Formats: sequence, structure tokens, C-alpha cells
Amino acid sequence: MAHDPGDDDRTVEALVATALRGVPESSEAWEAIYALRRRDGEEVLTAGSVLLRSAHPRERARGADILAQLEQPSGVRSRAADRMLPLLLEEQDAQVLHALILGLGHLGDSRVPRAIEPLRDHSSARVRGAVLLSLLKSPGEEPLPALLGFLDDPDEGVRGLALAHLRTLPPEVDTPGLRDLLVRRMDDVSPALRAEAVLLLALRRDSRTLEPLRKVLRRSRVRLEFVEAAGALGEPSLLPALRALEGQRQDDLPFTRLLAQAITALEALA
Repeated sequence: MAHDPGDDDRTVEALVATALRGVPESSEAWEAIYALRRRDGEEVLTAGSVLLRSAHPRERARGADILAQLEQPSGVRSRAADRMLPLLLEEQDAQVLHALILGLGHLGDSRVPRAIEPLRDHSSARVRGAVLLSLLKSPGEEPLPALLGFLDDPDEGVRGLALAHLRTLPPEVDTPGLRDLLVRRMDDVSPALRAEAVLLLALRRDSRTLEPLRKVLRRSRVRLEFVEAAGALGEPSLLPALRALEGQRQDDLPFTRLLAQAITALEALA
């Protein structure tokens, strides 16, 4: 039975035991962690710190999860970071590093970007992905420099994470270096990432997307990203290819809506 974190009468010891039980990402475990952050911060800080020094990686990771959620009393978040930051230098387990880095990013401590910088090239994709997410959360960090270093990551998931966050930035966020990285991603092994790269470049009106778009718009099945990219590029010569798609996939509302918007945008320029 689920507990309301705001009205949970379990002891800190019982909540920690629940957080350690079962699947790490279970809702029951995280309800216990969220309940812990509403308790006496000193007692929870002590309990989480004990877990950080456990011989078991699962317990060390959970300790990081618990400390990252602390809110009270004043200054407890900085003290939680004090306990977690030194462990980055000695921890070997990728699961624990992942939890430490994400937790430190959640704490928003100004020391985090420099501390996690050496882990950008860690052998674990999970760790590298955590570094990216924590850098994006760090106060005072510009998102684009953080993202650029991960667009060429060897892992498809990390590259996809960087592209997904780049999508949240306005097209005005633009540099030649970014465009060159996106051009490389247009040859990505992943069809989804190739499409995302084309769209991000088209949103920046990069003419290198024109010929790839001419080709993909002739396919029997066209991805949504390519339709949106055609409208964003602002090249009226793509209108015939878009109009040829009208009448297809009538039951696919996102596709028909984007197609209509792209055609309207290019017709206004023709």
C-alpha cells in the first residue's frame, strides 16, 4: 500500500529499509526517499552517510539518492555534498557513480561541475549520461558548452540525451561548432538521431539539410522530424515533395498537423 510522503509515520530506520528493498527504481522505494526528506535532516544525513560507506554498491547508491533529496535544516544540502564529493575520487562502481553524480547535480552545489569534469570520459555510458544531466542542472553553467561534448559520445543513448536537450534550446543558440557536430550526426547509425540532427540543423536554416531532405521526403514512410524540418528550413523548392504527402496517413493526426503547418509555412515564402 502506498504511503503519502507528507503524512508518513514510519521511523527513519523503517523508511531507509524500505528504500533499500526490492527494485531500486520502484515507486515504493522512492516514496520512502521522498518521505525521508521531510524528516529531521540531521538524522537522515547520518543514515545516508552510513550507507555511503557501505561495502555494498547498492547501499552506497541508495545513500546518495537519500542525501540528494535533503531540504532541511538550512545548510544540510551543502553538508550532504561535503560527504558525497570526495567519493567521486575513490568510487569504482558505475552504478554508485551514476547515483552520486545525479545526486550532486540535484543538490545544485557550485563545486559539482569541476568535481565531475574528469568523469566526462568514463567507460560507463550511464556515468557519462549522469555527468551531462548534472552539468545541465548546475547553477551558472551554460547549457550549450555542456551539450557539445556529448554529441559525439560513442553511446547512442548519451548522444540522444544531448540531442533531446539541445531540442529544448531556441534556434538562436547557434555556433559553427554546433552545426558541424550536427552535420556529423546526420550520418549517425541511429535513424532517430539522424532525423533529430536534420531537424535541429533545419531549425537553424542550415542549407546542408536541403539535399538530405529532398531524398527522405520521397520515401514511402516519412518521419515527423523530416516534415517539421522541411517547414523550418524555409526552402519553397521542397513544397512539391510535401504536397505529395498529402492524403497519406490521414489517421495520424500529429503527421497531418505538421504536414499542413510545413506546407503553409513554405507557401508563405513561395
